[in-house]
Amino acid sequence: MDATGGDVMSISFWQDDTQPGDVVTADVIIVGAGISGASAAWWLKDAGLKVVVLDKGDICAGASGKNAGFITCGSVEHFNRQMERMGVEDALTLWKMSQDNIDLIEELLVEDGLECDFARKGTYSLAGTERELVELKETCDTLVGLGVKVEWVEREQVARDLRAEHFTGGVLYQDDGEVHPVKLVRGILERSGARFFPNHEVHDITSTGDTVTVKTQRATFEGTLCVLATNGYSHHVHSWFRDKIYPTRGQIIVTEPVAPFLPAPCYANFVLDYFRQLPDGRVLIGGFRQLEKETEVGTADEPSLVIHEALETFLHKHFPHLRGVKIDYRWAGIMGFSVDGLPMIGALPGQQNVFFLGGYTAHGIGWGFKAGQLLSKAILEGEQPPIISARRLH
Repeated sequence: MDATGGDVMSISFWQDDTQPGDVVTADVIIVGAGISGASAAWWLKDAGLKVVVLDKGDICAGASGKNAGFITCGSVEHFNRQMERMGVEDALTLWKMSQDNIDLIEELLVEDGLECDFARKGTYSLAGTERELVELKETCDTLVGLGVKVEWVEREQVARDLRAEHFTGGVLYQDDGEVHPVKLVRGILERSGARFFPNHEVHDITSTGDTVTVKTQRATFEGTLCVLATNGYSHHVHSWFRDKIYPTRGQIIVTEPVAPFLPAPCYANFVLDYFRQLPDGRVLIGGFRQLEKETEVGTADEPSLVIHEALETFLHKHFPHLRGVKIDYRWAGIMGFSVDGLPMIGALPGQQNVFFLGGYTAHGIGWGFKAGQLLSKAILEGEQPPIISARRLH
């Protein structure tokens, strides 16, 4: 059975340099070397399996190398919205799974010596309007009642502690953290023991009986299982993902270093916009996708002049002391937004030896390591994850 679903790949006949003898064998072939692929390899490392990881570029060539480095609990929606949609029990289960993600990163990786600029000072969610303030206060009260570590922050405290203007208050989510995402993923992949093959663009995946054959322009890989860790690029690999995971562009700018002033990362505008100060003093800000929502789609990581100007305007409005600060970096990255806003883990319908994980909807670092654990349980024990099993979409 052709696992690519008849999709058109980007490797031409002329670029295919494989020879009949260029076959690499493994137990598990992972496609994608971002947070998902590295984490899947890490969680499979003690199962006695030979694992290889392929990527069309290098480690973190996609969203894992172009995100803001937030490790947050929850999902793309404020908790109260998620609770209204799925009920308090499922919403809390979802929250606890994402909290487990950061706990596992801290306990199994950071405390074991992985250097990745990890810090756990919480994240602020700030209100710019009275409507958002009311919703944030309701969310805060709900989470306090459920035993989640959150703290309400008044307008005056925001102005004093963050040196920020024009915010009406907010919530401090105390369990959240931040990280250098590339250092994190590199460390995870190195510790997994998997063999990494960079610059191997997959153009064919065929599942026949108990064997999966994955072809790149440089080699052929044969194994028992395949894991698609391709997130926003998943529809390039199989047509099943076309109406399940949508490639969505995010925009980020980073300033030159300035004196420290932000104690923790921040969200604003119903988590659509976000900013943090990096360890060297630079200020990172991203978001404003809503300004060009119709065009901020697809897999071309093109910076948007309109959005980048809006990011600078936002920065100068809320932090006047940053006016005149030079912008040193500008970039765009491709995220995978799922059809229902939740991650998905499972196997392709009718192909029980081709697994996948992704659809984090702008929360890949906040979910990826835990997703790798849940995927490994699905592979090794047949255990389906609660809430985020892809069976909900079949």
